[in-house]
Amino acid sequence: MFKETSSLSEKPEFGESLPQQIAKHILKKILQGDLKAGEKIVEEEISKELNTSRAPVREALYLLQVDGIVERKPRRGTIVKSFTRKEIVEYNDVMIGIIQMTVEFSRGKWQPDNKKQLSLYLEKATLDCEQGKVIDYQLKAEQLFKYILFLADNKALARFYEEANHILKVFAQVQWSVATMEKFHSKLKPFVEAVLKEDMAAARQAIYETLKHGVE
Repeated sequence: MFKETSSLSEKPEFGESLPQQIAKHILKKILQGDLKAGEKIVEEEISKELNTSRAPVREALYLLQVDGIVERKPRRGTIVKSFTRKEIVEYNDVMIGIIQMTVEFSRGKWQPDNKKQLSLYLEKATLDCEQGKVIDYQLKAEQLFKYILFLADNKALARFYEEANHILKVFAQVQWSVATMEKFHSKLKPFVEAVLKEDMAAARQAIYETLKHGVE
């Protein structure tokens, strides 16, 4: 089945449904230019490519339709919408605001054990950066942000984060180089240091600079 196919470049994330995995795969093809604006996505071709049935492919296309990445046309089927770099930047700007608000909601919740855990996430990300492991680094950075979301304990922010993150994450998987990762990490470290000092004003500025590097 899908999880064993060679079409995937990384392991599916824990908790991802089959349609979510397929949606991410299709999104990656769009960002890579394999599927272009106006092009029809043929369910049968995707299901054969991924060695799965058409039902989860159809559900995956619905998930992408909800996100505004594809649209259904009468008598034409599912079509790739125009997905521009401007839209990626807009998603990134939203993410900056989400993380900045998350930092504020975490204020006063940073106990020694929490600070130790955040430092550990940074150490793991630093190691992947030093070893040039771009995909592994992206996953470690995501764990770091999600830990701050966990500590902030705001369900609305967590939901908005997930909605923006899955598009930005696939963009990073497609577009990031080792140099991009290194620039991103050079800004991520001051962000974490500011959070650990509970200097939230500095943390807000640092995350702005960090995430801007992610879409340069």
